[in-house]
Amino acid sequence: MLQFLFSLIRWLLTWVYYVCLICFAGAMAGMFTHVLFALLFRDNPDLFYFASFGFMNGLKYGGVWAGGAAIVLCVVRARKYYLAKHSATPATGHE
Repeated sequence: MLQFLFSLIRWLLTWVYYVCLICFAGAMAGMFTHVLFALLFRDNPDLFYFASFGFMNGLKYGGVWAGGAAIVLCVVRARKYYLAKHSATPATGHE
């Protein structure tokens, strides 16, 4: 039971980590693209405004994808961990 609880906590923390990482990446990408487009297409742009606007847009759209993508990344990580754990055990001949 305790091992299951630790696995559940590890799963949730990994999921939160991936969600935060995806949201952060979306916010940074939004900030940089908004500033870049403002520099390319506007005369004398207010860079702070475009950086904050891009940060909020990137965070919003990154957050839309973060939950589902984090679940997929957690499943991939768990499968990799499962295969590594079970390939290290000796074969019993019952497979």
